[in-house]
Amino acid sequence: MKLSSSCYAIYGLTCFPPWMANTGFIAGKETTLIVDTGLNWLCAQTIFGYASTAKPDNVLLAINTEPHFDHIGGNCFFSEKNIDILGHKDINRQENEFEGVKEFYAQFIADPARKEAREENIVFLNTYVVNPNKKIEADTMMDLGNLEVSILHTPGHTSKNLSVFIPKEKVLYCGDTIVSDYIPNLEDGQKADWQDWLVSLDIIEKLEPEIVVPGHGRVLTYDQIGQEILRIKTVLNNALKTGQMPTA
Repeated sequence: MKLSSSCYAIYGLTCFPPWMANTGFIAGKETTLIVDTGLNWLCAQTIFGYASTAKPDNVLLAINTEPHFDHIGGNCFFSEKNIDILGHKDINRQENEFEGVKEFYAQFIADPARKEAREENIVFLNTYVVNPNKKIEADTMMDLGNLEVSILHTPGHTSKNLSVFIPKEKVLYCGDTIVSDYIPNLEDGQKADWQDWLVSLDIIEKLEPEIVVPGHGRVLTYDQIGQEILRIKTVLNNALKTGQMPTA
């Protein structure tokens, strides 16, 4: 889906039921920056196809908005193509953690014969852990060729969340700092993280984006952005008050 002159969103990639993951890319004059690589090698192949077709002569880069495998599982595909992957300096996932992801996915296979056949391995064909090879240590500006991109630390959902903002086109890719329609995932944090999340949402509001690509759910525009931010702030404030996550 084309969002603006340079920005694209890719919807509905494989994720953990009932979630579907969003990714996207920003195509400058010289460089295309892919935002998140999907859950697996196959998702990444799809993302690569769209991004390389939009500007065939561009150099490709990728960035992970967080360390969860639905955002970084496709890193292996891009690594095999010698494409640099940016991410928070502290992202360091291990292969044994990924084995746990496959076991988690297997529990959603109801049919005993399919479970016995380990059909979850089809989802994770060729997929293995690759961490970002280019570390983001502070808020950073990039030039993709006549197009500036701002990479911002927006912790809360995890301590390692990043957002990507294109000031010229007022488009924001924010990973799971915003999820539309879904209940936001507070499970990986504590009260201090939830407080950081509120600060990150304030940072996003001050950017005044006109289009937001969330980590999951529909792309948001204009008034929808403020409505979803308010919804997530309400969830976070309730969690801070009660000490309980909404899914507890």
